[in-house]
Amino acid sequence: MSFRRDGWALVLLTTSGVVTALACVAWALGNLGSPPPEHHVYLWMGAALMAMGAAFSVPLQPRLSMRVTLTPTACLVCASVLPAPWVVVCAAAGLTVARLLARRPRSFCPHKVVHNTSMDIIAAALASAVMFAFGIRPHLGEPAPTAPSLSRHLFGFLVAALVVVVFEELVTTTAVTLSTGRPFLVVLRGLWLTRLGVAVAEISIAGVVTVVTGLEKRALVALPVMMLILHLSLTYRLRVREERRAWEHLAALSDALTARDLDVVLHTAAGGAVDLFGARAADIELTGGRRLVRASQQGGVTRVVFDGPAAEAPDVAGPRSVVRHEIGGDANGVQGIVRLHLNGPRDALSVRERAALQAFAATLASSVDLAHAYGQLAAEARQHEAAATHDDETGIPNRAALLNRLSEMSGESCHTVVIRLENYHFLADAVGRDRASALLKTLADRLCQLPRDTTSAVARVGDVTFALVMGDVTTDIAYQRACWAVAELRREINVDGRRLVVRASAGMASGPPGPRLLDAAERVLWRAIRRGQDRLVSYQSGPVREWSLARELSHARMSISFEPIVDLVSDRIAMVQSTPRWLYSRHEVLTADDYAYQLVDDPDSLETLAGKVVARSLSAAATWRDALPDAALVVPVPAGALTPGFADTTRDLLREHAVAGTSLVLALGRPPQPDALDGAERMRQFGVRLLLDSYGSGHGGIESLDAATWSYLRLHPAYALDAGWQPARSVIRAAVNLASDLDLTVIAPGITTDDERRELAGLGCALGSGPLVGGEMFPSQLRSHAQVWQPTPLHAAARVLPLHRAGRTVPRRRG
Repeated sequence: MSFRRDGWALVLLTTSGVVTALACVAWALGNLGSPPPEHHVYLWMGAALMAMGAAFSVPLQPRLSMRVTLTPTACLVCASVLPAPWVVVCAAAGLTVARLLARRPRSFCPHKVVHNTSMDIIAAALASAVMFAFGIRPHLGEPAPTAPSLSRHLFGFLVAALVVVVFEELVTTTAVTLSTGRPFLVVLRGLWLTRLGVAVAEISIAGVVTVVTGLEKRALVALPVMMLILHLSLTYRLRVREERRAWEHLAALSDALTARDLDVVLHTAAGGAVDLFGARAADIELTGGRRLVRASQQGGVTRVVFDGPAAEAPDVAGPRSVVRHEIGGDANGVQGIVRLHLNGPRDALSVRERAALQAFAATLASSVDLAHAYGQLAAEARQHEAAATHDDETGIPNRAALLNRLSEMSGESCHTVVIRLENYHFLADAVGRDRASALLKTLADRLCQLPRDTTSAVARVGDVTFALVMGDVTTDIAYQRACWAVAELRREINVDGRRLVVRASAGMASGPPGPRLLDAAERVLWRAIRRGQDRLVSYQSGPVREWSLARELSHARMSISFEPIVDLVSDRIAMVQSTPRWLYSRHEVLTADDYAYQLVDDPDSLETLAGKVVARSLSAAATWRDALPDAALVVPVPAGALTPGFADTTRDLLREHAVAGTSLVLALGRPPQPDALDGAERMRQFGVRLLLDSYGSGHGGIESLDAATWSYLRLHPAYALDAGWQPARSVIRAAVNLASDLDLTVIAPGITTDDERRELAGLGCALGSGPLVGGEMFPSQLRSHAQVWQPTPLHAAARVLPLHRAGRTVPRRRG
């Protein structure tokens, strides 16, 4: 509706101008005098002067509806030397002919020609009227009997010039406002300094010409040539100024495009293109139409009017011509299109503007690539920052973030609750890892949805462990919230149609905020789990003492299982391997091997644990001893426990259980240290033998064979033949050769078939264990197994001896 009103207002303005101009022409025709024939040339020169003033026009800026003409100069000169009626007639004739014969531009509009012609006629009439009012009344022929004074003449001329310039500016600004919809003051302020300078120059030139023609009227004949020179000079100066302004604008725009934010770059580029090229709208579209940014000028201000997918962009209203240019077409980075919507259907860019568009597109391509690269770096930095402080699987803060939160908290007291999902690993093995991950995410969401204040925090601090931190609340309130949290986790969860229940337990500790508070809560939780306390939350008031693994293991329950070791040739059970395990918690069992012993640094604690393992193994072996009276018992102990005190303890245990020292073999996963050799030698004195376990691993290598007096050598389970490892046979053969040289007996674990047993016996292994001869079993099961065991000897077995052991020598090559 506003565009329709503006259109009617423009038509009304033009109509009123035409009517006024016709009235002026009618008055002039009615008051024309008859000049002498010799003065007709001045009338022709006046008409020519008006025609040249209208024809010699220069645009202030490309695609701007305002142009600079020399019509005000012609009007002032003619009003100073010609009678008022002839000024109007010359203006009407010269302006009409000039605009009818002028070359039609692409944006030619008859309405504009009629409007400009009528307004110029009115301007000429106003100039004559003002001078007539000041007594300046030129005559063709005899001079006027009374002439105004020089000061009055000069003042009248200046007033007439001011009236003409003000009238031209007001009419032009009003017409541009109505045709473009831009605010009046914005149009009036546009390039005002240039327009003011041109107006002052035209008035000055008109004044000089008026003085010259007043002295010699025949100088009017040379005025058209002077106006041509003036037009050429003005055109050159305006063109140079416009080019300088355009390249300065392009340089400023290029500098603004160096931003690192892609949104800023695209918005700046779209708005800058509108201002730089005077377009109605400008589009910056990235490759594939994934994003389009459009800017247009509204109310004299350039704004971004759309930013989104190109398919959702509305069409630009009104007739227009579109200029396109590729962004980064010759590069490998982000590509796109710059699209300029010009003002008219036949509007086009000049040569200079096409060069500027090419430079603008190249700068924009580099800026978009740079901003895109910075955006990717920023996204990766945010991802790394989030990964460092958040758990990937659940999306909540991790242990590091919670410790930072505890370090930054203020206050005298804080409450930390550690919640453990005790049967999560069992559920994950049963339902699959994908469903288990969904279950874990659901539990984390439940914790996050619990009511809490701003000082509370939830985090995942372990594989199946969560933590809840509460501050600025009393201990009773914190305990109740912790109980509600655990009860919420114990509710049923529907995972793909299966109803699952998680056994959750929690430990709570209170004290000053800090990382130690989290450790205290974890210790409270572990103690409750180890004791089998099925509570929602276990809480300990006061300081929580730190715990040691050795102390926990020494008080933990232990289970003993056995595995038979047979002679590979006779198939007779020659030894029994003891496998002790600690029942560390309701859902965790720790095997008594080097993986657990490595966490105990105290030699006294290692000695205590080793003595307990030997005692429990000897006690459990009494169950099957009557069925296997000659079988030796192999007990794993840590190498650090071979002290003289442990040797005495072992001797006492053997006496207590009435077992000969030769019936006990201690298996060491690591070679003993030099200070433990005394203990090892003392045990050898009462018949206890040593077994080097896991030979071929990182700790059981060739250098370990000289660390103690070994009786047995057991290969690492990785070299079992059923594992399919190609170096296995070579390692077994090398171990057999070394053992033969050192008079050691080789034990091969993991035998699954008779073919493997036969092959291992052929390679030289004397003993072996594995599923073929009976796997791991409880003491009572081993007794039953021994009672029904029927050995199957290998009658055709032949041991493969090295060449030097077969009585042959290998010749040495002489260098």
